[in-house]
Amino acid sequence: MNNAVRVHPVSTAWDTVREAIDAEDACAVAALVTRFDDAERREVARELPGYLPVARRLGEERESAREEARERRRQERLAEHRREAARRGWSEEEMWDRWHSHNHDHTPWDERLGERWIEPMRVAGAGTISGASAVVSWLNRREFRRWWEPRGGDDVPLILQAVAARPAPWQGDLAVRLALRLRGLRPTVDRSVRLTLELLRRTGAEPPAHDPLTVAWIAAVPSARSLGGDPLFEAMLPRLFEAEGVGRALRDERDWPLALVSLAGKGRIDRQVLLDGCLSRFLRGGSAPDMRFFVRLHEALAPAAEEVDARRPDYLRLLPAAPANVADLALKQLRRLDPVEAEEAGEAVEGLLFRAESRLVRAGLAWLDRLVRDHRGDLDDYAPALAVALAAESTEARERAVRLVVKHAGRFTPSGAEAIRDVVALLPAEAGARLAAVFGGEAAVAEPAPRPEPFTPPPLPPAPRPNPLRPRVLTPTGLLALRPRTYDWLGAEHWLDGFVRLAAQDRAALTAALAPTAALFKDKRYRSAQWRELGDWTAAMARELAEPGVESRAAMPEQYGPPRLPLERVPEPGRCTHGRLLPLRRFAEVYQALVEDRLPPYLLATPTHDNGLLEAERLVERLEGYERAGVEALPVDLEQALLRLPRTVPDEVAGRIARLTGEAGRAAARWTAARPDPRITLRWEKDDQDTRVVPDAAGGPTGLRVLDDVLTIPRRDETCDGLLAVLPAHREVVAAHAVQTLLSYRHYSKPSLADLDALATAEGPGGEGMALLLAHCLYEGPGDEVVPPFLRLAASGGFPGEEVGRQLVTLLRHSGDSPTQALAALRVAARQGAHREVWQVMAGLLPAYLPGSGERATTLHTRLVEFAADVAEWAQARGELPEIARLAARQRTSELVRQARRLHDQLTGQRDDHGPESSQPPNHSPESSQPPEPAPHGDEADLP
Repeated sequence: MNNAVRVHPVSTAWDTVREAIDAEDACAVAALVTRFDDAERREVARELPGYLPVARRLGEERESAREEARERRRQERLAEHRREAARRGWSEEEMWDRWHSHNHDHTPWDERLGERWIEPMRVAGAGTISGASAVVSWLNRREFRRWWEPRGGDDVPLILQAVAARPAPWQGDLAVRLALRLRGLRPTVDRSVRLTLELLRRTGAEPPAHDPLTVAWIAAVPSARSLGGDPLFEAMLPRLFEAEGVGRALRDERDWPLALVSLAGKGRIDRQVLLDGCLSRFLRGGSAPDMRFFVRLHEALAPAAEEVDARRPDYLRLLPAAPANVADLALKQLRRLDPVEAEEAGEAVEGLLFRAESRLVRAGLAWLDRLVRDHRGDLDDYAPALAVALAAESTEARERAVRLVVKHAGRFTPSGAEAIRDVVALLPAEAGARLAAVFGGEAAVAEPAPRPEPFTPPPLPPAPRPNPLRPRVLTPTGLLALRPRTYDWLGAEHWLDGFVRLAAQDRAALTAALAPTAALFKDKRYRSAQWRELGDWTAAMARELAEPGVESRAAMPEQYGPPRLPLERVPEPGRCTHGRLLPLRRFAEVYQALVEDRLPPYLLATPTHDNGLLEAERLVERLEGYERAGVEALPVDLEQALLRLPRTVPDEVAGRIARLTGEAGRAAARWTAARPDPRITLRWEKDDQDTRVVPDAAGGPTGLRVLDDVLTIPRRDETCDGLLAVLPAHREVVAAHAVQTLLSYRHYSKPSLADLDALATAEGPGGEGMALLLAHCLYEGPGDEVVPPFLRLAASGGFPGEEVGRQLVTLLRHSGDSPTQALAALRVAARQGAHREVWQVMAGLLPAYLPGSGERATTLHTRLVEFAADVAEWAQARGELPEIARLAARQRTSELVRQARRLHDQLTGQRDDHGPESSQPPNHSPESSQPPEPAPHGDEADLP
């Protein structure tokens, strides 16, 4: 803020405030309104709303003047730089390199801040408007919003100063109303949050029970160590366990639990409040990730057995339905206690056995085993839980329950034995017979399992094709109505193509039609450092048509050195996304050709399909026309045309290209004869807990500046659709740049399923970039939405299947999540014709995902291998996988090993030799030994 403005005394309170507002001096406004009496405040408050449009208009005029002053200073520095370059003999390229290296914008933050009228107006309203509710509405007016939080315009201290003279109850009311106005549950700290929290602290007002306030307070706490010194801490502590969004805001926080436990140890807060708060939050329910903070806090509290016993009913209620991490915590605490009442314990274990997580089911069975052993008397109270275990889908759970029941059969009364007898008929034949021999009942008759009908996968749907574009025949009036936008690449192509053609056919009519646009382009725009919007270029073209030579007259006064070329107004590579940069360069090139009176009759690069591709036959026709007319191609236009050529050029068209004699024709012949195909690898970088995926290009320059810039200067904010319009035949380059922000929490623009569809209609082989994008969509889901683009990508050719599997494993290890979502989507895709491509994915996933030495296998590994064996059969896959071969060679048989043998036999051709039921380990002679005994379905002991 500007503290140097001196406000001269004038006749009325409003006049003094208005003068300070016009001077953009919020400090002066705060000082004034603090001294006003009630009448003076009412006077200012009455005038403020009507002055809003005036303040905005004056502020925009002042900002425009500041911008012109900054540009004059820049041009003066540039002129001096040019003179130094002339003295030292630098080349033009060296001059610009040194300029961009040493002339960054060093404007202070208080000078960069635009819309400086906002803060004085906000402070004036806060200090003069009478009602607290009206002040809240004033501070949150739409006119005062910026798209960013200004570093140089913090008015929170000034607003606090302006309201300090108000009565204490009024300030407390304002604090509460501001708190209730907070929206959203994202942990952000803007000036609204800071103002609200500081007012609450100063006034001592009771913070309202408003969830966004709690989440905002969490985000605003500087560090967990400062919690105890915050005046709001006591009031906000209970809200941690009540407000929605707290778990999400603190899910990765590890310092808060330790800090809270430390405060409890010092007697600052009651330890029982924390423990009861965790349990109440667990009982309210929620997702497992949102419970992580509360689980960590509970673990840090390390409750004593007496504390757990006093809350035993609550812990028992968590077992059946709480998220897995919470149920696991509850089970761990309960198993520390003395045996609970048999009926209560039986109900608790029964709830665990109904859960879907096999880990918790196994833990429940182990607990049940201990309870049964420790119990004195009959086991009738445990019979319902044992019956549930006997009917479980898991073979492991069922087998363990059978052994447990048979072992303790004599401890059931007739009533308890009846509960066991009722499930005998529901069990598989062997297990049922074992129970029937002890408890009676009719066991199911063993029948040979029916052989399932072989699945015949359908053919893969046809590859998607881009839609052809009809040539747009624009009239001059139609061109005026078509306004090219930065993010509408196709509209920009149509406008540029129409402008060039109309300028060659009827320049007078075009000039007349664009006259309204030309009138809006003022001389000061020529002195702007950069034209970053297509509208600047279209207006400059219209002005040049209306006033030929205006560019050279208005662009640069003589005292600042030679005039800047139009192409120098285009941002340098790295300062703008390539998807935006190339259209700007093409418009600048056309504009410069117009200024120099060398416009071609039409452009070469105008696409023929809606994905940006250009038919080779159409390009050769255009080049032949150039040669007949003696027209020289525009360099950027030619490069874009070559990059839009399909990968396959018919022989006849290739022959016509080879016969061209002009420089552009020879460049096209070289490109079609030997198109370079850059190889992109991905590198993961982590900084400040953020993850970035960096594309690295292998190989030297390609010969086209456009492509080389993309390969050597990657942009983090590159979007798939914008870059595909530039490189429709190099989709791997596009995908590798688009995934840079895929795992970053700092960027909201990320590639999506729509980008997968766009890549399917583009051309070029896939690699790590496409694989990571597809793997991320498989992992994130929803599965029913990712399958259609998966099928279209599979049909388009160049599908990087094994790389998709490897990238999927990388994502899973990064997140610690399960591949269940991806597995479901792959299963659907395989059954809809992509079985070969799905097998490729599994062939890349299994070697990296199967547990290694010292790791324990799970039922999830069994499901993956079983699915891989199915898909390998459908795809008739061949080629041994060493990891599967080693697993199949194990002597101990489990379901995982059986499925590994089935897959190994398919890959090595042994299923054809031994038949579909072959499941012998490799090099295992069936004549030399007996088949191994069946083992339980569980796979924890399969690997050492």
